[in-house]
Amino acid sequence: MDTGLRQRAAGLKQYWHAHWSARQARWLARRVPPVTQLQLSQKTIFILPTLQGVIVGFGASIVMVIAIAERNPVALMLSALMLGVFLLGLILCYRNLSGLRLAAHDADDPLPRRRCFVGDTARYTVSLSAPARSRSYQNLWLGFTANTLQPVSLAPGGDVEVNLNVTADRRGLLTAPRLIVRTRYPAGLWQAWSRPDLLMRCLVYPRPQACLLPPLISTAPAGDHGRQRLVNQAGMDDFIGLRDYQPGDSIRRVAWQALARGQGLKTKQFVRDAEPQILLTFEDFPGRDAETILACLCFQVLKFNRSGQAIGLRLPGEGVIRPGYGEAHKHRLLQALALWT
Repeated sequence: MDTGLRQRAAGLKQYWHAHWSARQARWLARRVPPVTQLQLSQKTIFILPTLQGVIVGFGASIVMVIAIAERNPVALMLSALMLGVFLLGLILCYRNLSGLRLAAHDADDPLPRRRCFVGDTARYTVSLSAPARSRSYQNLWLGFTANTLQPVSLAPGGDVEVNLNVTADRRGLLTAPRLIVRTRYPAGLWQAWSRPDLLMRCLVYPRPQACLLPPLISTAPAGDHGRQRLVNQAGMDDFIGLRDYQPGDSIRRVAWQALARGQGLKTKQFVRDAEPQILLTFEDFPGRDAETILACLCFQVLKFNRSGQAIGLRLPGEGVIRPGYGEAHKHRLLQALALWT
């Protein structure tokens, strides 16, 4: 029976915690709406006394009451001094956040440049700047949770970039949680904080899962027996010529000797570049769930791209991505896997 009561108490605690978190999130969405950049002001800064501040303020009030009752001028001056320090700490603590500018890095891009795989660390970059050249910002703490706050300081008119990490637990566009910007400057009697949402995102690819690789598909015409035979017999290093460099070509294929001779940036071509191609599809993995298939396709994309094969992709409900090469094409395929629904 005691176990049952503990379970009900734990369930009730979780319910109230979830209920309070949901209400707090709705209130913050109205008070501090999501934006890509923000300048902290009275509307977005919250401030309360710390435990030390409560003790100092309460003690000063008690001393003042006793000093008035006893008509003791020394005690009255001491209480006034304590209250003055207490209230001055309020102004300085608020001023240490007021005017601070925060901006998300690469916020204007339609898709984030930050990329990672499921299970890895998603990294976000926040830019902080001090607009006034006569003011510095000291003893700032920045992070996503209270346990991961990082110390930050800004010189007058300066700026700094802070990298924040979150574990990527699912594929797709991972939106960063709300930031915590906090300070207890100057004496720790007050704590001022803000909870901005800078709309930072990271593209999370499926986690690669080792699986069998599909066979090569030759695109040579059926009647061209000589050319087909060349495809079957040629090795990986059968050089056939140069072509103009295209964005996304592997750096290992760049013809540096041609560049040194003043012929411009060229890419080496091999027989296999023009012939074998691979089309990755869901049909290669019958009986598996969608997430496992996406993980296997991610592994195949990385494997074939590393070996320099031309690879394409066909996903259910979407068009075919034609076979291609290079880093840009690889990220295009991984992006399609990450965003597939």
